[in-house]
Amino acid sequence: MIVTELRPVDKKRTQVQVEGQSAVVLYNGELARYHIREGEELPLPIWEEITKELLVKRSRKRALHLLMKSDKTRNQLLQKLQSDGYPFQIAEQAVAYAESYGYIDDARYTRRYLEGPGAKKSRTAARLDLLRKGISPELIDKILQETLTDPQETERVKASQLAEKRLGPPHRLDEKEYRRAYNYLARRGFSHSDICFALSKYKNPDDEH
Repeated sequence: MIVTELRPVDKKRTQVQVEGQSAVVLYNGELARYHIREGEELPLPIWEEITKELLVKRSRKRALHLLMKSDKTRNQLLQKLQSDGYPFQIAEQAVAYAESYGYIDDARYTRRYLEGPGAKKSRTAARLDLLRKGISPELIDKILQETLTDPQETERVKASQLAEKRLGPPHRLDEKEYRRAYNYLARRGFSHSDICFALSKYKNPDDEH
């Protein structure tokens, strides 16, 4: 196995590319310890020690450190570990390790999101956010179905609550204020009909909807 390239990542770490293998990131002191030099042979036992012991332990610690800072979906954690320089196979093992102890749980994450930040958005917008975070559409729809018995009614209630929180008690809005409130709710993914319902108490009965 030949070391084909050593590429500095920062002052302390270097990306190591070995022919036929996924690149790994090591500390510079480890390059010296394992006698890793560009263009030279890297014995298979050394490579296996690096990828099956050293980086496996390090990736697990890194995964737990990331989860201590903030809750993450399975996909977010996997992508973050890969962006830190861990090959997919090693990153996947670290994610599975965290998952086995319940440190990540996409179902739990989804429920918390829908009760927190997602509660301020429409069903459609919240679903899209969760998809972007790597939650499977099947899981999202299952949990939405569990939590929303009447989606249309729930959407209108949420839109009305947001409108009242932003605008205060019902009162007449001028055209500019109404348009600003409409855009505020639209940015959160509510439909035209739900927005009109939520803002109806902020217009005079004679105003056009």
